Amino acid sequence: MRTKEFYKFMQKRETIRLHKENGMPWPWTDDPILREYKFTNVKRAHDRTTRWFWENALDPHSKDPLEVQLFNCALFRYFGTIEFFEAIGWHSHWNADKADRVKATAHLRLLDKKRVFTGAYVITNQGIKAPKQNVVVDYFLTPLWETCPLLVQIAQESKSWEAVANSMMQLKGFGGTGFMTKEILQDAIHTPVLHSCTDRNTWCPVGPGAKRGINRILEQPVKSTLKGNDGLVIMQKLFEMRWKHWPENFVELELHDIQFQLCEFDKYERVKHGEGRPRSRYRWPG
Repeated sequence: MRTKEFYKFMQKRETIRLHKENGMPWPWTDDPILREYKFTNVKRAHDRTTRWFWENALDPHSKDPLEVQLFNCALFRYFGTIEFFEAIGWHSHWNADKADRVKATAHLRLLDKKRVFTGAYVITNQGIKAPKQNVVVDYFLTPLWETCPLLVQIAQESKSWEAVANSMMQLKGFGGTGFMTKEILQDAIHTPVLHSCTDRNTWCPVGPGAKRGINRILEQPVKSTLKGNDGLVIMQKLFEMRWKHWPENFVELELHDIQFQLCEFDKYERVKHGEGRPRSRYRWPG
């Protein structure tokens, strides 16, 4: 396995973050690919959007009912932009009127060419003929609101984010590869909903990007099909090797960080081998 190369990529990306936060002058790396294109931080918690949501939404509402905290994680992630969440605000209750106001806000912002949805991942209508914001609100979020108390109960009884994810993925808009479920529950892990889960470093869903990254590490065709739990097993092995390849003075890794960075490693390799480019270039703020 190309374990060493994978960790070298992660070390480079983490070094960029450290150089930037320590006020060192740009460029923060001599790697031309990492300098030119956007790659997420090694830890999702360090990304700007995640930091903003945790500091400005989750932390101030940490005493709210757990089902409300979980729902707002979904409300934020399904649109995915700070600007839109600032426009609609935290929701302690959800009903038809509130749903209509969120849809109307999204509609007006889109007409004004203001940000509503993030470009970081693709949100589809799943074949439903309606504006995207209506599909998200009416078909995905509203049923989730009704299910959140059950999901919280599962979380408290099982102390397992796998158990919560398996139940959540039964809902429309949260199944498939489980990407949106994973994104939402990774925020919920920062809350009392899942903060005490015991399987955060033994289980993680393996998304399409992570599967491509795993295939590259295994030196097999990128589109090769991984059988059963093979993807999870490989992630666990990579995670276990952190003691050998991850500096002790760097931030502590979790299993999800491995999953997260396998996607980024795939993006990096695509550029390196002339197979494509990431969606966004990095624009130095200076």
